[in-house]
Amino acid sequence: MKRKFQSFSIRLTRRIILVMLFTMTIAFGVVIFFSSIGTYTMMNDHFRDILKMTGERIEGVLKAVEVSSINNADEVADQLSSPEDVQEALKHELRMNTHITGCAVAFVPNYYPQKGYWYEPYAAHGEDGRIEVFNIGSKEHDYHNTEWFINGLEDEDGYWSNPYLDTLGAKNMLTTYTLPLRDAQGRIAGVFGADITLEWLTKQVQEMNLHANEFGFGEEDDYTREAYCFILGRNGDYLVHPDPHRILAKSYFDYVGESKGGPYERLGRDMLDGKSGFHITKIDGVRSFIYFAPVMHNGWSMAIVVPSITVFSPGILLGLIILLMLIIGLLIAFLLTTRTIRSTVRPLKQLAQSAEEVAKGNFDTPLPQLSYNDEIRQLRDSFQNMQESLTGYIQQLTEAATRQAAIDRELEIARGIQMSMLPKVFPPYPERNDIDIFGLLTPAKTVGGDLYDFSIRDNKLFFCIGDVSGKGIPAAILMAVTSYQLRTLSADEDNPARILGALNDSLSSRNESLMFVTIFFGVLDLSTGELHYCNAGHDAPILREADGSTRYMDVESNVAVGVMPNWSFELQQTRIAPGTTLFLFTDGLTEAENPVQELFGMDQTLQAAREADDSTPSAFLGHVSEAVKTFVSGADQSDDLTMLAIQYKG
Repeated sequence: MKRKFQSFSIRLTRRIILVMLFTMTIAFGVVIFFSSIGTYTMMNDHFRDILKMTGERIEGVLKAVEVSSINNADEVADQLSSPEDVQEALKHELRMNTHITGCAVAFVPNYYPQKGYWYEPYAAHGEDGRIEVFNIGSKEHDYHNTEWFINGLEDEDGYWSNPYLDTLGAKNMLTTYTLPLRDAQGRIAGVFGADITLEWLTKQVQEMNLHANEFGFGEEDDYTREAYCFILGRNGDYLVHPDPHRILAKSYFDYVGESKGGPYERLGRDMLDGKSGFHITKIDGVRSFIYFAPVMHNGWSMAIVVPSITVFSPGILLGLIILLMLIIGLLIAFLLTTRTIRSTVRPLKQLAQSAEEVAKGNFDTPLPQLSYNDEIRQLRDSFQNMQESLTGYIQQLTEAATRQAAIDRELEIARGIQMSMLPKVFPPYPERNDIDIFGLLTPAKTVGGDLYDFSIRDNKLFFCIGDVSGKGIPAAILMAVTSYQLRTLSADEDNPARILGALNDSLSSRNESLMFVTIFFGVLDLSTGELHYCNAGHDAPILREADGSTRYMDVESNVAVGVMPNWSFELQQTRIAPGTTLFLFTDGLTEAENPVQELFGMDQTLQAAREADDSTPSAFLGHVSEAVKTFVSGADQSDDLTMLAIQYKG
């Protein structure tokens, strides 16, 4: 079907534009890739730094509270002689430490008998700014059973309490640092506690700039669209969060929902376990990057939540700008390229018309004359040379085709002559019931160098199989010479070693081409099953006995025939039982290759012989042929393949 005509200039323009588009797309992808990586790395480092700085600021204040509390506890301990002195000491300590919301001493029961069972003087700033001290201990406020009092008595190094709502002292959400307080006699008098509010934590977070916003604190409905920070207590409660309704009211794990056991819950577990790191998960329905680290002093954990769009938006914006520039550049390049190419390739149209006439056989068609010297001029001159040469080329091709046809006919005749030298009538001895034979030869080329032969003389079966080095006509000629000499030598001699020795001396004396032949020659006494054999560098045959046992024959390798004159070949003998099949083959079987160049090999050859149907030699070789055909899977035959099966029936 003839294609619709298309202008060369248009096609060339399109291809140039496609190449430019492909190149610029790759460049665009590379730029976007590296800019995305750079943006991601920059944003990643930015939020990690913010997390670190915020954590250091919080830990710095917590450390200051701890240090001042230790010093204050010692000063208060020196004033335990009277309740009034303790109150004055608390006022002094609160006045000196402005970062503390309030401080108190929670005494053990009846430490001051006159103050009763509950005595907890608490110092705080009053509404007029003055420091007031008042007792907040009572039956209703039984501080003896509070977590901060019990752990404060036991922890000599100090204890940070879980956050709680204080309705009596500071009247705020607090966390308290407590230390055991001992009197001059070393007795536990109670605990000294210093309070800080959770509002202070929120303020520390709000003061950190988080990528062009203040964590989104303000409008509750907008915080999920921006980066924000939250802090979890030891039990998973929110201490800081942009949604104030969650603080000390709900746990992080209240929002697990259907993702129980998923990345959201694993993030919370990692935070409560005091780990630091990075997670990607959905929080409040928004896929986000979460950076988290522990607050080392009190078991809290702080996290920064960054929506993924916040991380990748700079890279996306850069990509859109580059894409727009790419489109504009391609449009301009298309217009300029089309105009330039159209004017440049116009002379090709004339040349194409002339070339079409030449293609029709009009070799004398005049070609256009060009005034400039470039590739188009070279193309025009090439067409002119083609016109002058086509007639000669056609004549030469006709003569070459005639010669090749003659060679092919001669090769077919040579193949027929070669095949006629081999036994080809099977079964060869239908009148005998003691022997059955079948042979196959498949050359890799039209003619090959493999051979097999057999004959019966004096109730003895003379048989051989051979492989000439090389392929093609030289190998076929040497195969014919070898086959003829073996027939001649075995006419009066029944010793395989002497037969191969004589053949070796004959071929070695005039072997200027340095070719050689591997041969296995045997003489089987059909009356006794006695087998005399000699091997000349050939693969060992396989014996398949009547009971199915299969093995390689024990043979001496010797040298190949035609390699070394006066070589003394070793004669071997064995006895084979009736029902035994003798399987001979050339290396075209063991070296058959499949498409991945794996060899059929000796092991698979033995396995194929073991599994073959030995009812007749023909069935035996048919099974082996099918096995090697399945193995090569259609790969080209690399060497001549010859097989001979002899079944001795006795």
